[in-house]
Amino acid sequence: MKKTLLILLLVCLNTTVTLHAQMHVGMNGLIHVPTADMDTIGLARLGIDFVPKDMVPDGMKCDGEKFNTMTHYMSVTAFRWLEIGYGCTLWKFHYNLNPERETGFYAKDRYFSVKIQPILEDRWWPSLAVGGNDVYGSSDGGESGSNYYRNFFVAASKHLDLGGHILGAHIAYRQWKRDYNRKWNGVVGGLTYQPSFYQPLRGMVEWDGHAVNVGVDCRIYKYFFVQCGLYNCQDFTGGLCLCFNLL
Repeated sequence: MKKTLLILLLVCLNTTVTLHAQMHVGMNGLIHVPTADMDTIGLARLGIDFVPKDMVPDGMKCDGEKFNTMTHYMSVTAFRWLEIGYGCTLWKFHYNLNPERETGFYAKDRYFSVKIQPILEDRWWPSLAVGGNDVYGSSDGGESGSNYYRNFFVAASKHLDLGGHILGAHIAYRQWKRDYNRKWNGVVGGLTYQPSFYQPLRGMVEWDGHAVNVGVDCRIYKYFFVQCGLYNCQDFTGGLCLCFNLL
């Protein structure tokens, strides 16, 4: 894991373009915390992320145990004030739901995400955004127990230029639908830092309501974006996405 973090950091130091961070669901944010940041209009992303089991909702289990998994997603900043996304988390099951067969990632949990930014950051005030993950699902109007990722939030973000160093402060209030996710309810937030000598590189630390997480992210040669971090300062999480502008 240490070698992986070092390689990703060295790759980041060879890039020249910046991009906002992303969450494991494919939307702008920190590692496990939403922010009010938005990308440029028309920017689309296709990506994958490794998610440690402690970041997976407690309702997603195999044989009563949580598991490490992967997500893949696509998202787009359709307007300056609107970001939408569609993600899938691989789910481990017994083959054909037969408990005597081997286990593997034979299913997916799918979800839509949205974020609206009615107030843009200015000199004197932060940007404000509202949004949610898993905002529509099969359990609406039915008895399905899905919506494992469903949560809604309001977030504020402010960036300060300190002699060329960019310090970002982010705070949000988040509410999850499922009771087993209540450990992530309430006030969450974090700090980001971009050094003056290389602003495409950004470090971050966050509190997600349950754990303190740290990480770095960076744009790579215009079309790729990488993020890696440690959930609860111990479990690796990270991924890579392809970035391109539709306009």
